[in-house]
Amino acid sequence: MHGAPYWQTTPYTIPIGIGALLFVVLAASLFRRRTERRLVPGATLGALLLVASGLWMGTYALELSVTDFSTKVLLNQLGYVGIAPLPLLWFAYVTRHAGVKLNSRAAWVALGSVPVAVVALVVTNPWHGLIWTDLWVDADHGYAVLVNEHGVAFDGFIAYAYALILLGCGVLGRTLLRADGIYRKQTLALLGGGLVPAVGGVVCVAGLSPVPGLDLPVLAFSVTSAAVAWSVFHHRLFTLVPVAWESAVESMHDAALVLDGDGRVIDVNPAGERFLSLPLSDAYGQSVARVLPTELVDALGGVPTAGSEAEATLTTEDGERALLVETTPLGDESDMSGSLVLVRDVTERVERERRLERQNERLDEFASVVSHDLRNPLTVARGYLELAAETGDAEYFERIENAHDRMETIIEDLLTLARQGETLTDVTPVALRTVAQEAWDGTVVGDATLDVRVDRTIAADRGRLRQLLENLFRNAVEHGSHGGSLTVVVAGVDGGFTVEDDGSGISEAERADVFERGYTTHENGTGFGLPIVKTVADAHGWSVELTESDAGGARFEFTGVETEPEPANAEQSTND
Repeated sequence: MHGAPYWQTTPYTIPIGIGALLFVVLAASLFRRRTERRLVPGATLGALLLVASGLWMGTYALELSVTDFSTKVLLNQLGYVGIAPLPLLWFAYVTRHAGVKLNSRAAWVALGSVPVAVVALVVTNPWHGLIWTDLWVDADHGYAVLVNEHGVAFDGFIAYAYALILLGCGVLGRTLLRADGIYRKQTLALLGGGLVPAVGGVVCVAGLSPVPGLDLPVLAFSVTSAAVAWSVFHHRLFTLVPVAWESAVESMHDAALVLDGDGRVIDVNPAGERFLSLPLSDAYGQSVARVLPTELVDALGGVPTAGSEAEATLTTEDGERALLVETTPLGDESDMSGSLVLVRDVTERVERERRLERQNERLDEFASVVSHDLRNPLTVARGYLELAAETGDAEYFERIENAHDRMETIIEDLLTLARQGETLTDVTPVALRTVAQEAWDGTVVGDATLDVRVDRTIAADRGRLRQLLENLFRNAVEHGSHGGSLTVVVAGVDGGFTVEDDGSGISEAERADVFERGYTTHENGTGFGLPIVKTVADAHGWSVELTESDAGGARFEFTGVETEPEPANAEQSTND
C-alpha cells in the first residue's frame, strides 16, 4: 500500500489514543508541580516515565490510523524514542519509590547507554537490519497493520527490557510485603502497571498475538493508564503523602519496628536499629525474639496479638534506661496482618516522677511536722508566756526562748530537706580536711574534740558536704557525749571516708531506723539530722553504712566517693 496516506479505523486506535493523551496530560501536570518534583523522590522520573509511555502509545495510535507503508515505518521509528528508555525509566522510578539506593554511576551509565544505542540502530536500520530484517503490511483482518521481522539487536533489547522489568517487579514485591496503607496501594498500582504490559509483550514476542503485527504491550498500556490515573488521583501517587510518612518514621527518635502476623521483623527505622542484636540486613524476616533483647521481648509478651503497653528496664552503654513498649495492631481486628512496635525512652520522665514522689513525701513530712512537732514547742511557749505574764518570773522567759530555739531548729532542718532535696549545686574537688574543720567550727560542740586523720581531695558539692558533716558532728555531741568529753574522728578508707566517735553509740536494733525522717531518741531531737546526711550522700551517689566504732561509739562509713591519693604526711591529726 504505497502512495498517498489515507486514514483507517481499528478497534484499538481509540483506547490507545485515549491512554496516550491521559499519560501526556498527567506528565504535563506533574511537570508544572515544581514543589512535588523538588521534594518527592522520583517525581521527575515519574513524569518522564509518563511522557515516554504517552509517546510510544501516541505514535502507535497514529501508525494504526494510517495505511501508507512509508508513513507507518516513520511512525514506527519515532515510537522507539518512547520505547527504548521506558524499561530504564520504570526501573529507576520503582527503585526510588521503594527506597532502594543504587549508587554505582557506572552501572547507571551502562544501563542508560542501551536506549541510546537502540534509537541509533533504529535510525540506521536500513544499513544493517539489526532491529528488523523485514517490514510489510498485513491487511487480513480488515485493516492495515505493520508487521516486523525482528533482528538480533531487537532480541537483545527485549532481554534487557525484561531483565529490568523483572528486577523492578521483585523490588515492588518485596516492598509490598513491608508496605501499609496508602503506600501499599501505590505499590500495587506500580506493580500492575509493570506486569500487565510485560505479559502482553511476552505474548507478542512469542508470536501468539491474535492479530499479527498488533503491538499488545501498547494495548495493555491503555488499560494500565486507567489504573495509573486512578492511583494518581485516588491513591495520591507522585504526592508527598508517603514521603512525609516515611520521613517522619525515619527521623523519629523513638524506635519503630514493623512485625508481620508471625512476629517476624519486616521493617525497622534507624532509631530501632540500636536495639537489634543482628545487622539490619540480617534481621529482616527473623523472629522478634531473636533480634531484640529479652527485656523488650518480655514486654511484648512474645509475638504481639493485640494492642498493648508495657514498661521495661534495659541496661545500655548509657546506663540503665526505662523504656515504654507500645504495640499497635495493623489491619482489621478480626484479621491482624501485623503490628507496629514503638519503643520510647522514658528515663527522664520516670526520674521526674520519682523526684516528684520524693518531693511529695517531703511535703507530707513538712505538713506532719507543722501540725504536730511545731505545735508542741508552740504550746509550751504559749503556756510559759501566760505564767510569765501572771508572775513576772524571768525563768519563764528563758523557757519561752528555749521553745523558740526548738522551733527554729525544726524549721531549719525542715527547710533543708524541702528546699535542697537531692540537688547538687556545684561538684568540684574539695579538701576533706578543710571542710571538716569548717563544719566543726560551725557546730556547738561543748566538751568535744575533732581529730582529722585524712588529707585527701574528693569530688563533692562543698556546701552540701559541710552540711553532712555538721549534722554528723551535732548528732555525735547531742546523742553520744551524755555530758562527758567526746572525740570525733574523720579518717579515710578505700573509696571514701569515715566519721566516728567514742560516745555511747547507736544500738544495732536502732541502726535501721535512724535514717528515717522524724525518728529520734533525744527529747530535743528533730529526727531530721541523719536523714539529711543520707540525702546528701545519695545526691552524690555515695553509700553510707552505720556500724560501731572501735571505741564503742557510732561509725558512719561513706563509700563510692571519688578520691585522690593522700600525701605521705596524712597521719597527722587536727585537734580543736
